[in-house]
Amino acid sequence: MLRVAAGALLLLLVVWYADPVALWTGLRRADPWLFTLAVLVSIASNVLSAIRWAVIARGLGLVAPTGRLILMYARGMTTNMLLPGATLSGDLLRSVQLSRLSNPFLRCALSVFLDRFSGLWVLCVLSLLAAIGVGLWGQMAAGGPVVALDGLILYVAILAGIAAAPFVPLPVGRLEHSPIGWVAALAGRWEQLRARLRQARPALVASMWQSLCVQFLSACALWICGLSVGLTLSYGVMLAAAAPIFIMAALPVGVAGFGTRELAAVLVLGFFGVPGDQATATAMLYGLSTVVQGMLAAPLFFSKA
Repeated sequence: MLRVAAGALLLLLVVWYADPVALWTGLRRADPWLFTLAVLVSIASNVLSAIRWAVIARGLGLVAPTGRLILMYARGMTTNMLLPGATLSGDLLRSVQLSRLSNPFLRCALSVFLDRFSGLWVLCVLSLLAAIGVGLWGQMAAGGPVVALDGLILYVAILAGIAAAPFVPLPVGRLEHSPIGWVAALAGRWEQLRARLRQARPALVASMWQSLCVQFLSACALWICGLSVGLTLSYGVMLAAAAPIFIMAALPVGVAGFGTRELAAVLVLGFFGVPGDQATATAMLYGLSTVVQGMLAAPLFFSKA
């Protein structure tokens, strides 16, 4: 309940900052056809995401038929809409469903984690490249987005750090021989996880094209939501801003990412010169598109597949 309250409080604060009257006016005037298009693009993104999860799960040696995992993924989206914890509740349901196919639960949970990690890591890389492109475009072309260069450099540095983090070697293995029992046990668990990651590496590489398509489509859906409320922003700028918006939406706070997603949108899109009401409306419409998908997937809970 505390997480739900925190998400609701964040959303209320963002709405208050964005000006409720202006926000309501923007949402009321949103183009329904563009919003429908955003929902369809987002559905395509989620189907590809489910296919990526199936590839990763099979790479871990799990029984993971693609069609079944698409249904499981859809049920997870409905759970995300109904229960607190953003994507965490749906990810737990996915792990449980996959384990019912005679798969070890911990390995199922690892497949879901790697699916989520792969998508967010690729998104950070794409946002990093897009932010560099936005900076170069703004410096070289008249009429480019007005962005403070020092702020953009910091933003690029943060994204670069996140993108590089998985490749930084950690000398945890040496701690397996520590005289402190819990330290040695933790180090042993870490080495087991590294072994699983090495096993999954070919599958992560094989699913890279799906991750790229998923994030391009997700950013496109967010961009179309912006267009529907009159936001004149290039797709490249939206892609540059997408990483923190989607990462914040995945935090286990509130329901369906509402609150954290809007806060990130106001901060990041505001950095690119977007007014608070339009940034909030864009993020809320994207959130509503996930709610629509969750509602469409709800009847799948009556299916035994």
